[in-house]
Amino acid sequence: MGDATRYYQILELEPEATQTEIKQAYRDLILVWHPDRFCDHPRLQQKAEDKIKQINAAYSFLKTYQPQAEVAPAPKNKQTVEPPLNCEKLKQLLELKRWKDADFETKRLLLELMHKGRDGWLHSDDIRNLPKQSLLTIDALWTQYSDGCFGFSVQSKIWRGLGCKSSPEMTAQTISETKFGKAVHWHVNGMWLSPWDSFKYDPQGSIGSLPREYIFVLSGWQSYTKGWTGYLIWRFEEIFLKL
Repeated sequence: MGDATRYYQILELEPEATQTEIKQAYRDLILVWHPDRFCDHPRLQQKAEDKIKQINAAYSFLKTYQPQAEVAPAPKNKQTVEPPLNCEKLKQLLELKRWKDADFETKRLLLELMHKGRDGWLHSDDIRNLPKQSLLTIDALWTQYSDGCFGFSVQSKIWRGLGCKSSPEMTAQTISETKFGKAVHWHVNGMWLSPWDSFKYDPQGSIGSLPREYIFVLSGWQSYTKGWTGYLIWRFEEIFLKL
């Protein structure tokens, strides 16, 4: 006999009893078996105390118990499996410490993941749908071959360590982005370094500064460069905070 069946029997209930019925049965039995009713009968009082212990144990279990519903297996033709990400080239570049080339390869992989290689941009929906496992794979390679200096997870740790917060409010978002940008040397002398600016691809240069090229395929950068907005909001943290 399973615990649930035994506990239902202690409360004198059927297994299909609702939570309301369980609570009411508990209250009724507590009244019936309360030891104070047997003060003049030590033997019955001891029996009542033992019964109360069983009632309390049964109620404690059943008040949070949820019978397992039988779940039909999902049809095989509806199962989706994330296709494997070919990171062999990225791995080779990182092994050779070719940081700049590895940075551009990372950008290419992110575009490839969302089938945006031809468009060249990742929009908000693309970022939301980036498969986490693929990001973890890319991050693991970066952290391994840079001895923990680079990677999405390193950037995520820096963002949180600085107390940066994602915000829909423009000023608050800019403050966090700028604070982070200065820490990883993406924001220098009051300016964001552009793709064509000189950038130091060196683990000793700045912890968490790579990968970096992916920030130039985000919709915020697209809006800025196409003149759709005169104020640059990157939202680059939406990628590394997915980990």
